[in-house]
Amino acid sequence: MPLGMLAVPAKYTLFTAHSKFSAEISDAMAPSPRCLGFLVALVCAVSVCFSTVSGGGRERGPITTNGGNYTKVCDPARFAAAGLDMAGFRYCDASLPYADRVQDLVGRMTLEEKVRNLGDRAEGAARVGLPGYMWWGEALHGVSDVGPGGTRFGDVVPGATSFPLVINSAAAFNETLWRAIGGVVSTEIRAMYNLGHAELTYWSPNINVVRDPRWGRASETPGEDPFVVGRYAVNFVRGMQDIDGRDAAAAVDPFSRPIKVSSCCKHYAAYDVDAWSGFDRFTFDARVQERDMVETFERPFEMCVRDGDASCVMCSYNRINGVPVCADARLLSETVRRQWQLHGYIVSDCDSVRVMVRDAKWLGYNGVEATAAAMKAGLDLDCGMFWEGVHDFFTTYGVDAVRQGKLKESAVDNALSNLYVTLMRLGFFDGIPELESLGASDVCSTEHKELAADAARQGMVLLKNNGARLPLSPKVNSVALVGLLEHINATDVMLGDYKGIPCRVVTPYDGIRKVVNSTLVHACDNGACDRAPPATVKTVDATIVVVGLNMSVERESNDREDLLLPWNQTNWIKAVAEASLNPIVLVIMSAGGVDVSFAQDNPKIGAVVWAGYPGEEGGTAIADVLFGTYNPGTHQV
Repeated sequence: MPLGMLAVPAKYTLFTAHSKFSAEISDAMAPSPRCLGFLVALVCAVSVCFSTVSGGGRERGPITTNGGNYTKVCDPARFAAAGLDMAGFRYCDASLPYADRVQDLVGRMTLEEKVRNLGDRAEGAARVGLPGYMWWGEALHGVSDVGPGGTRFGDVVPGATSFPLVINSAAAFNETLWRAIGGVVSTEIRAMYNLGHAELTYWSPNINVVRDPRWGRASETPGEDPFVVGRYAVNFVRGMQDIDGRDAAAAVDPFSRPIKVSSCCKHYAAYDVDAWSGFDRFTFDARVQERDMVETFERPFEMCVRDGDASCVMCSYNRINGVPVCADARLLSETVRRQWQLHGYIVSDCDSVRVMVRDAKWLGYNGVEATAAAMKAGLDLDCGMFWEGVHDFFTTYGVDAVRQGKLKESAVDNALSNLYVTLMRLGFFDGIPELESLGASDVCSTEHKELAADAARQGMVLLKNNGARLPLSPKVNSVALVGLLEHINATDVMLGDYKGIPCRVVTPYDGIRKVVNSTLVHACDNGACDRAPPATVKTVDATIVVVGLNMSVERESNDREDLLLPWNQTNWIKAVAEASLNPIVLVIMSAGGVDVSFAQDNPKIGAVVWAGYPGEEGGTAIADVLFGTYNPGTHQV
């Protein structure tokens, strides 16, 4: 299937945001078998989970902090304060290989202490000088405080740079941009870590291949082409993990290569349905042939691990051909760790092990049996659901699994070794000197906000430009800005899901009113676009209609039934276009595809631009594209 085309019902013809383009699309574009004369803004971008926790939580959990985020574990003063002599702990001897140090650390721990460190909220082991650690972090398109991890905003760090959703960035087809975004995100994480406001392990990016534009999580992913998804993963991960001046290829032992922030490619594998037509991700059994598995579903993850050297892979809720991914040794130990040579750890999507028992009822297993099966398959860390009042299954049942003979303690040791080697590479134990000077001034810097604006510009897609309607003339002095208020004044919609607190938000209204003298807003709200078109569209120089979707329509745990614009927007667009003095400009905010075929042959709709969910600087980018400061460089296939 060509890049940009998705399998959908035959009545839809899809134009997507995926293909290089640097010229305007005119109405003279000849119909082809691919376009069939219809214009559909199929936007392969998936909205980041609404009110749910990345990595799969069903609800947004409380934000907590460990209250003691240390610059490094192996600090003599810290040991002394705990009444311990650091010299007696070989795992703090920086002259030793990481493997030897981890062996010493794990060897000092009791079985109970070991098991209490197999969940995302690891308790540590005070007896041997080991602090607790919160593994769960989210950084899909910027530093996020979603989830119960150690990332939090406050007076010291009030916000972080919020980039466009991944589907937008992917539309740019710019690998340099992808790596730069990862680099900025990791710099801000590291700065927040130094200030005690973040941890060092982040479960991003989402690199599931979009197979249906109605999937609720399309905004989180780079789209439907396995190769493009894989290249995005490689570059974003390299941006997150690589440290300037430390050549990744120069490390003799890849397990000892220092990394800036740990990046995790998720959700492995064959996961592309959340809740649709009676199916849900907790019970779904994906029936996949081996060729499709290798060429489509595994390809981005293989690239992420082999070429990106990701330090983490997250397994998904679903089963594949009857076996839960998080308990499939062939997928985890054999493929990810042995064949692809993962230099890191494998974590479950949050609550996946419990899902095997509670939802999938796989083989009638209980908690002990599911824990043993998952750990023997190669799962190192079990993300749980603490706000539901339950610990992860590994922490809950790990001791019993060993004592009942269903799991060897050596499997626990191996899992902890993978976890602690990763933390050592991050400098959690020893620090990384060149990163310790990062601070509050390195978050939301002018350069970072400009990169967010540039990323938003590069992701804009020109779908129609009839009669060179765009760019709007410099003589345009008055504009009617029409549409849903949440799109016109998109302080929330543009940020999508898995968002943190942005540095600032430039809405479409903000961006456009900086360009023209008179900006008249006519908004329909409360989901009702059924009023008569405003009279001002008959008198202004230009009418810009901003429409689309939001997180209540497309998100994690919520797939769509169709590709139609909700809330009567289609009829209202037609009415506004008919009443307008000049051909209108239509701007669409969405991630997954929306059917705007009605705009193709309507001469009253002069131009169509897909804006996706463009992040905190979206209004700047929209204005730049509409008024000619920036020429959109992407278009549909």
